[in-house]
Amino acid sequence: MNLIEYLLGVQDEKVFEKIESTIQKSIKETKPSDIVFTKQDLLSRAEFANKQIKKGHVITQKELEKQSKNW
Repeated sequence: MNLIEYLLGVQDEKVFEKIESTIQKSIKETKPSDIVFTKQDLLSRAEFANKQIKKGHVITQKELEKQSKNW
């Protein structure tokens, strides 16, 4: 079972809040210099992005800015 499937199955709100809190703490502690992508990582991400664009799974800059206010 992958993480997303697991999270979708979480029914206990307290468990979900604890998971979310742990993730948020980790994000705050991560510095840009801690994030390293290999050449293959970058190529895979670009290929995925191109597939999403071809499928029409895109949003406008305005929509992105609206969504980012909730981050």
